[in-house]
Amino acid sequence: MSQQHLPIVLTGVSSGIGARTARILTNRGVPLIGIDRNKPTEFSGTFVQADLSSQAGIDAAAAAVADAAPNGIAGLANIAGVPGTAPWRTVLAINVFGVRGLVQALAPLLGEGTAVVNLASSVAVNWREVKAKCAAFALADDQASALDSVAGDDEVTGESYLFSKQCVRVLTEHLAAELLPQRIRVNSVSPGPVATPILEDFKKDHGRDKVEGAEALLGRFGDPDDIAPVIDFMLRPESGWVNGSDIRVDGGLGAYRGSGLASVRS
Repeated sequence: MSQQHLPIVLTGVSSGIGARTARILTNRGVPLIGIDRNKPTEFSGTFVQADLSSQAGIDAAAAAVADAAPNGIAGLANIAGVPGTAPWRTVLAINVFGVRGLVQALAPLLGEGTAVVNLASSVAVNWREVKAKCAAFALADDQASALDSVAGDDEVTGESYLFSKQCVRVLTEHLAAELLPQRIRVNSVSPGPVATPILEDFKKDHGRDKVEGAEALLGRFGDPDDIAPVIDFMLRPESGWVNGSDIRVDGGLGAYRGSGLASVRS
């Protein structure tokens, strides 16, 4: 069966970036399978209600996808995530192991030329500095043991969202290499601060002054409409030579902070 007739799987379709990505894909005629904890008010496709915080939840979601798409799927976008105001175990379970587990569970349904897109974050810009630590955690054989292993690490538990998105960057590279022989691409998209229902949580987690300072610098917060088209493009065959990469969509915030101008003008 042609890939254009196969569904794409999206997580986090009930709100924000996930909901907007679903709308874009629907508008261009792509059949969808949406996964979320909460049932969306608007969604055109097959909906699977699932909790991706446990392996059992991931397995149940994957089984539902396999039943709905017996001929395979054309792509997967891991957009679901929780902010750092949630309990740290929940943040790491969903943002890290939910991503890894769903990719691994659905890989048999992904054929040659298909794509996976993981939602990372611009806050994870320095992820290579902690790559070994992230890899040890995110690639651990057992989720429960991995979570227990970092319970005493304040840099992880106190900055769980940051650490989770650093892990997503590590997972993206690792999975791109792992799935390369099957010609399945894996990339990530890293938004800056975006006006979604959890923006207030990010202000509490990352610091209100810092987040609102980014808005003042850029002129506005990002919008799901800024991010969703990039995810859409990364799922398309037209981006077929992009693999194991991260696309930063932050209005120039990372460039500004990395240039040193921020300290010169402060």
